[in-house]
Amino acid sequence: MTKPIIMLGSGGHAAVIADIIQQLDYTLIAVVSPSSERRSLFSGIQHFASDDDILQFSNDEVKLVNGLGALPGQSLRHQLFDHFTQLNYQFESVVSPYAMLSQYTTIGAGAQILTGAIIQTGSIVGCGTIINSGAIIEHDCHIGTNCHIAPGATICGGVCIGEYSHIAPGANIIQGISIGKNCVVSAGATVTKDMPDNSIAYGYRSKIEIRS
Repeated sequence: MTKPIIMLGSGGHAAVIADIIQQLDYTLIAVVSPSSERRSLFSGIQHFASDDDILQFSNDEVKLVNGLGALPGQSLRHQLFDHFTQLNYQFESVVSPYAMLSQYTTIGAGAQILTGAIIQTGSIVGCGTIINSGAIIEHDCHIGTNCHIAPGATICGGVCIGEYSHIAPGANIIQGISIGKNCVVSAGATVTKDMPDNSIAYGYRSKIEIRS
């Protein structure tokens, strides 16, 4: 049985993760968010306005779940993960009971696998990465830390994706492609060639530009 959970964030992504946490019968004891708005899903749960409020709990008493969403150019999710990891807090991995995972996959600490996602044999999902609803990760893929594979994206076999990269909804990565660190693949794009670090792919034939 996992330790009690403290959720970072209270927005849309946090609500989705909290819903899965309930399905898994984990105990959510607090939500941390500067926002005073409260979704009904978080009713009856203690609310903290500051991240520093977490420090009243020892790092062996609770686990954290990162409820912040992940979009290109936004780093707060990653900063919080790094900050609390350095303080020896552990992030709980959250895997929907309605996702399909091979027993021969490896899921890093704090990774989140949402409803309808499929992850095939031999694949590795890095720490803090989101595999969002309905995304497909085929065999022997390596998804780096703090990535976001958005809803409906398809990653074919043997693909490597570097840390902090964002694969937008409906994007397709063909087999054997290597995508560098801090890359963005736009919605609906099909990537047919390798992408260097800090690049963006647009459109069906994956026009690639390097970000400064």
